[in-house]
Amino acid sequence: MPAEITLLVDELVARMKAGSGYRPALARLAEAARAGGAESATAVIEALAPWLPGLQGDYAATAVLAGACVEWGGSPEALVDVLPQRASEAMMLNAAVPEFWARATRWRPLPKPESASTDRLVKTLGRLVRSGQGMDEGVMTRIAMSWFDMDDWLLPLITLLTDSRFRTAVAAPVKAQLRAHAAAVADRSQRAAWVGQLAAVLDDEPLLVLDPRTRRGYALTMGGIGDNFQLHTLLTDRLIGDPEQGLVAGERPARKWVEAATDGDANLGASDAAIRRFRLFDGHGAYVYPEGVPADIEPLDGTRVLVLHPPNGTFGMGVGRVFEHMMPTLRLERVLESAETQAWFDQVAPAVENDLMAGQAETGTG
Repeated sequence: MPAEITLLVDELVARMKAGSGYRPALARLAEAARAGGAESATAVIEALAPWLPGLQGDYAATAVLAGACVEWGGSPEALVDVLPQRASEAMMLNAAVPEFWARATRWRPLPKPESASTDRLVKTLGRLVRSGQGMDEGVMTRIAMSWFDMDDWLLPLITLLTDSRFRTAVAAPVKAQLRAHAAAVADRSQRAAWVGQLAAVLDDEPLLVLDPRTRRGYALTMGGIGDNFQLHTLLTDRLIGDPEQGLVAGERPARKWVEAATDGDANLGASDAAIRRFRLFDGHGAYVYPEGVPADIEPLDGTRVLVLHPPNGTFGMGVGRVFEHMMPTLRLERVLESAETQAWFDQVAPAVENDLMAGQAETGTG
């Protein structure tokens, strides 16, 4: 580790323990990490990672710096077993704040998370400890701090979860916890909603698509896809083509739509929305909502299956992808042999066509 980084990290830790001078020390460390390139950024991440689980309140900004170091070229490896767990804990604790506050104040309004009312919240919840209700003071302080510091844990995690290498390194049980705790606070934190969505992203996931009109089937592999409308757009690009080559007949998507769903400008606007070419149903006959995520597609015999139906009108989306810096993949591996395709058709359930476009050819943009 570069000697300068060691000294600056030691200074930061000392400032946190002393309770003063934290922000200037953090700024000096950030400046050195950015100026020193990938080696220095990695060194900062590795030095800060062991401290992150015990930090709270203002000091959660240390996690934001660790995330920034990844953007500056540092390796996130040291954060895999630290940051997702700490962010999950922050959301879990944050979810408990309203109940404890209500018990302590008889339903007075909570202070806003961006306000300067940290001391007030800590002292108020501290009454539950002093009232002999079996509450631990340290835990209650951590709960109170989560009302103010949660987004500081989520911000760097969003950055890291857009990288497939980091996502695949995070254990499945940790991702499940992230999704569960994010759902509990998503109504008051957009960043929590994003974390929950990112924790559900599939990577190297087999996908089987069936076209009832031609009785053809397609084996694909998907990864890094943020929502089902993005999946719609990528499917049209991969599958629509020359029927003589075994592809699906239909109108190809505009190049701009595909770029918006991959690595171009994600914002298309209402005047040039990406138009859905199919309505999708899963192997159990359930409608696949464009607003959902690929992980919502219930597997059939261990594989996620989609059945293509006519769009029955115009349904468009002005945003090509939800996560601008997450690179999606959708590879057409092969066109299935006739016997294999028929075997899948024999398993799928009839579509329950209860969606808005069922049995009509109206035009609507959503």
